[in-house]
Amino acid sequence: MLFSVTLLLTQTLGQVVPPMPPASVWETPAMKEARSLAESTARAPKDFLTLAETSQYTKTGTYTECVAFYQRLAKSSPYGKLVSIGQSAAGHELYVFVASKDKAFTPQQAARTNKPIILLQNGIHAGENGGKDAAMMLLRDVLVSKKLEAWLDKVIILSIPVFNVDGHESPSPYNRINENGPAEMGFRANSTRQNLNRDYLKADTPEMRAWLNVFATWLPDFLIDNHVTDGSDHQYDVTYAIHTQQDLAEAPRNWVNTKYYKQMLSGMEKDGHVLSWYIGGGSRSGSLSVMTASPRYSTGYATAQNRPSLLVETHSLKSFKVRTWAHYDIMKHTLDLMSADPAGLKQATRAADAELKSLKPGTKVFLEGTPTGPGEDTIMRQLETSRYTGTAAGGTILKYEPKALDRPVKVVVALAPKVEPVAPLGYLIPRGYAALAEVLKAHHVQYEVLAKPVTEEFETYRFDNVSFPPQPFESRFMPNFSSRLVKEKRTLPAGSLWVPTAQRSARVLMQLLEPEGPDSFVKWGFLNAIFEQKEYFSDYIFEPIAEEMLRRDPKLKAEFEAKLEDKAFAANPRARLQWLHQRSPYLEPDKNAYPIVRVMQKNW
Repeated sequence: MLFSVTLLLTQTLGQVVPPMPPASVWETPAMKEARSLAESTARAPKDFLTLAETSQYTKTGTYTECVAFYQRLAKSSPYGKLVSIGQSAAGHELYVFVASKDKAFTPQQAARTNKPIILLQNGIHAGENGGKDAAMMLLRDVLVSKKLEAWLDKVIILSIPVFNVDGHESPSPYNRINENGPAEMGFRANSTRQNLNRDYLKADTPEMRAWLNVFATWLPDFLIDNHVTDGSDHQYDVTYAIHTQQDLAEAPRNWVNTKYYKQMLSGMEKDGHVLSWYIGGGSRSGSLSVMTASPRYSTGYATAQNRPSLLVETHSLKSFKVRTWAHYDIMKHTLDLMSADPAGLKQATRAADAELKSLKPGTKVFLEGTPTGPGEDTIMRQLETSRYTGTAAGGTILKYEPKALDRPVKVVVALAPKVEPVAPLGYLIPRGYAALAEVLKAHHVQYEVLAKPVTEEFETYRFDNVSFPPQPFESRFMPNFSSRLVKEKRTLPAGSLWVPTAQRSARVLMQLLEPEGPDSFVKWGFLNAIFEQKEYFSDYIFEPIAEEMLRRDPKLKAEFEAKLEDKAFAANPRARLQWLHQRSPYLEPDKNAYPIVRVMQKNW
């Protein structure tokens, strides 16, 4: 359906507006040369050239062509295998390609090698091309031309050819108005219009369920997620995001900061790339803050799983060739560094896993941060701009000029804790909410089923100031609220779920089960019914009760009179009665109450 709609729109618009993708106005000689791509192409047998190469980077191949390329790789070398991992929402087969010198083509075999596993992810946004073609060329240089075969002595490489296959197979020249080629590109979302790069924690889509199974079974030690970004024009051919702060476990964080991050940047710059942090926002002081992803995104999810990761964002206004070159080189430099210190990376991820497996109740667990501090001095590589009056817009339009503009700025990398709850011994999820177990299961979170009921006083949450947005986000209505920790006596029936916190996925389960986590079950609208009032009152019935409440309770009366100073409230009879109803015994006791409880000590 998505393809037919896209085709119809293309045919209709094509009669009026031809495709006019914006051309980049600024590329360096090194970008135009793209030396590593030219060398890779020169090494390749003709039957291993991609459509991107044979078309001089004006086109990218179909998914069928991409899969066929990986199948040829597997046939050409005993060290490669294409493995089916599931199906997309529209029924396309999903694959991961495994490159292993040990022929370790299953997670169990890979674990026995003790080699770090690097996962290359391409096409989660299927209109953002470059990473897909670069990964094909890179693996060709490992298995066919064998220029890079030595990597396999040290690491295992996994490559997802295209993650969002449904979107990839809905190509159009109109899918990304801001992108400078190729001639046609895929669509951002899958066939049910879900953005997979918002789905890592809530796991609504079959594509993500398949990916999570790959991640949990293979447990890659490093993730590279290839994207293309648009927005302002600038000198950079690639921007990046990598977690370097306390949202990543200590051992892999130290590895990133001492063995990887700066070394990768140095290598890229020597090759002629112009790099920058992927900027997440600005402040009133004028400083910029780097992007720190929550676990709804790929790198935020990998971080919650104790794994370092790299978000690659090549720039949409650079040519398709330049973007492919940037993807190729940043993956190459990363794999060079992994191969140089395979034991260091493996030891770091194992140490992080072991730490969470022995997590003690009362330990603070960092779930979300906010930028803090004065920032670091850096130079923003921008372009000069001018302005003109747009005939269609009827107002001033920005125009980027082909002239470099270097501007000193402060970039904030450090984080202060924003959501940092103490870990409980575990969580109890009432039997009625057992559907949440399907999501926990998708993340391979371990849990048990209670054989008998449990009644105790537990920690849990109550919610205030609840509101909802007028429109859905990723098909869900996400509530806004404030929460407060309370102690309440609860009975959890037999069949309820016991989720111990001390396990490898502790940070993931806490992200889901702590309401203030940025991508919790509550934030994503899994529990919206708890915010709904199910019983209502008639004014003529409740008015006498309300009057009696005020007569009997002087403190309540004083609070009510103070509230009446709000003129809008005072003039609204229904609002006045609702305020009193919420303080009456008729209020539903489980409204705005979190059904899940925190267990600090197990007494059953």
